Amino acid sequence: AGPGSGKTRVLTHRIAHLIYHNHVSPETIMAVTFTNKAAGEMKERIINLLGGRVGGLQIGTFHSICARLLRKEGDNTRYGHDFNIFDSDDQLTVMRQAIRELAVDSKKFSPERLRYAISTAKNNLITPDEFTPLDYFGETVGRVYPRYQSILHENNAMDFDDLLMQMVMLLRSNAQVRQKYENRIQYLLIDEFQDTNAAQYALVQLLGAPQNNIFVVGDEDQAIYAFRGADYRNVAQFRRDHPEATQIILDQNYRSTQRVLNVARTLIEKNKHRTPKVLFTDRKGGAK
Repeated sequence: AGPGSGKTRVLTHRIAHLIYHNHVSPETIMAVTFTNKAAGEMKERIINLLGGRVGGLQIGTFHSICARLLRKEGDNTRYGHDFNIFDSDDQLTVMRQAIRELAVDSKKFSPERLRYAISTAKNNLITPDEFTPLDYFGETVGRVYPRYQSILHENNAMDFDDLLMQMVMLLRSNAQVRQKYENRIQYLLIDEFQDTNAAQYALVQLLGAPQNNIFVVGDEDQAIYAFRGADYRNVAQFRRDHPEATQIILDQNYRSTQRVLNVARTLIEKNKHRTPKVLFTDRKGGAK
């Protein structure tokens, strides 16, 4: 779905169609997006479409949904029902403590850089025990990561990346919990799919099985969050994992003029790893 082609509209109307025309229970539908603001807007649109008939509908970010499910499944984790979630400032405090205890040179290896490396590892579902250093910096990460994680455990806390990784690990290791959510989630819808990382892709596969009623909306051309772990290749991976999936290209733009679209296309079509599409609009011309 190209930019300005109505991605969120497609997703919200599909949910409304499932509930109103197919008589699907809202409790069996889960819709995931990337910001709380987007999730709020999505829910508001669906309420307007259905006149409020959305009781039990699960809409939220990956992180908020995982936090809610992990609290619910506290008896099946080491954290219990009432764990803390450490924000960015808390995480840096923990990192500085780990660096201090391990006598790591914070001028050479800043807390921010080390935290980013550990975040990347968690987004790729690599635990402290599984982390393999590739260079001198990696050796330092390999020393700090276990201590950073143990300080979190001492505070019965997770960072944002733990929310995703712990949910994946729970679903993979506990067949009873996995089966419960397999039975509960009949329809899974994901917005901005090009922004998913490895942990989020694994969650989609786990929560979407075995029904495989998975609906993703995305566009490799709009992948701009690689710096925080997003992997646009998940779009192609989804096609490989679900060869039976139907692909629908949204190529009409409702936001820009044709001149803007033409310039954008001449740039983006240099990229080889993308879904070919030529955006068009009814808004002809436009300022140069």
